[in-house]
Amino acid sequence: MKDRIWTLSNGLSLLRILLVVPVGILLVSGNPDDRLYAAGLIAIAVLTDFLDGLIARMKNEVTLLGKIIDPVADKVGIGALALILTAQGTLPLWFTLAVVGRDLAILAAAYILSRKGEAMPQSNRTGKWAAGVMGMTVLIAVVDPANGSGVLVPSIAASALMIALSSISYAKRFSR
Repeated sequence: MKDRIWTLSNGLSLLRILLVVPVGILLVSGNPDDRLYAAGLIAIAVLTDFLDGLIARMKNEVTLLGKIIDPVADKVGIGALALILTAQGTLPLWFTLAVVGRDLAILAAAYILSRKGEAMPQSNRTGKWAAGVMGMTVLIAVVDPANGSGVLVPSIAASALMIALSSISYAKRFSR
């Protein structure tokens, strides 16, 4: 693993974190058209999430910073947007508490492991799927806040299932 900081893949992860600010501003603007712009920026963030890992592996630029900043970008993006959407009444409070609680538990476990001098396990398939499903739920809530399509409720349920499965998976890994 390389210890470089400034790589294209790390830049894409940082961009994903920075995109939270304009997306948040668009969501709270009160202009319904701004939700579509927010959805477009979320789509760009999703693309950077896909590309950062791909580029890191292709260009042999896997870094310690990248292993940290990539999952943090997911947690910051999904958590911040879920909080905004909950404040707007689009997502239920229990959902956002589950999202943020899971992420805080993962970060706390990573901190504890680092204090013991142990390496933080990388995200596993279940964790990546959970992040993807939660991200899709947030995107659906942005595009269809009134749930006119009827897709938001099943998406929230799928996210809840993935949060539970990934929490169990992470708990097993951290307990080893």
